[in-house]
Amino acid sequence: MSRFKLIAFIALITLAFSIALVGDAVAGEKWKGRTTKYCVKWEPISVADQEGHVIAVCEYKHITSQIEARGFSEPAVGWEADLLDINMKTGQGEGHGYGEVTWKDGSKGFYRWKGKPVEPGHWEVDVTYTGGTGRFEGIQGKGRSSGHTLGPNQACSDWEMEVELPGR
Repeated sequence: MSRFKLIAFIALITLAFSIALVGDAVAGEKWKGRTTKYCVKWEPISVADQEGHVIAVCEYKHITSQIEARGFSEPAVGWEADLLDINMKTGQGEGHGYGEVTWKDGSKGFYRWKGKPVEPGHWEVDVTYTGGTGRFEGIQGKGRSSGHTLGPNQACSDWEMEVELPGR
């Protein structure tokens, strides 16, 4: 192989590798996981316009298992505070909330969500990471979560996010 061809080949490989790295940094990392949560506080206020209509503030404790997340597969714990505007009879309404995930090394991720039920006991929500501490300082990301009621005070959700961490 001539010297010119070797240099061209190395340049082509370097260009392909650089494009792959830039594409990965722009696209972020794909995270998938499951969160199981338990309602520890439920404060509903009845609204008189419809039978079953309530505005409720609720607090959850949760355990999150990351099924797919490069280098971050350990479980984490957290809490969530939600505001729901929902009809308890029909299951229709909407909600939003804020939460925190804490990993065993003390690093935290903060998120917010907004969504609505697609049928009684099944919610679809948009989730956004808003920041973090420790190894998750500067985290940004967005994704979707699909959750189901497991019992009177329990729910489980599967989620997928695209996450960017500074310096990775």
